[in-house]
Amino acid sequence: MVRHGATEQRAVEPADGAWSDRLRHVARLYGDAVGIIDTLRIQGWSEDGLTIPQMRLLWALRDEDGLPVGALAEQLGVNPSTITGHVDRLVRQDLVRREEDAGDRRIVRNYLTETGETTVGALRRIAGAYMMNILKRLDDVQLVRLELALEDLNHAAAQSQRDDA
Repeated sequence: MVRHGATEQRAVEPADGAWSDRLRHVARLYGDAVGIIDTLRIQGWSEDGLTIPQMRLLWALRDEDGLPVGALAEQLGVNPSTITGHVDRLVRQDLVRREEDAGDRRIVRNYLTETGETTVGALRRIAGAYMMNILKRLDDVQLVRLELALEDLNHAAAQSQRDDA
């Protein structure tokens, strides 16, 4: 068993190592695929003066606006003090605003500002259009294979998270 962060990987490997080689090959292919869009995102982030962790925080708030620092830290797998520093910078850039929770004043919630929503939306549209341009080059059979493979990957990731909980 290999331990990586909080995720424990369990794989039964044939004695000849072919399974390990295949896993490494698939992991490299996945990294290459992620890199297709990451280059575009990094360019957009740097043009907006954002770091990758700050952009991940904005994406998390886009998915679930109003999260407190602790929930953001847990979702992103980092220390709450790290999130606080990023939120401070994003507040100064008018991308995030803080508000006390109406039911419990000890809780401070973080929300995307209008500027933050616009920034995240623009990057999402650019990345989406770029990806669509790539995907439309696949024929129907290739697109179905990719769809099924991504569904399998997402299912395996969700199962891994449930097993780790």
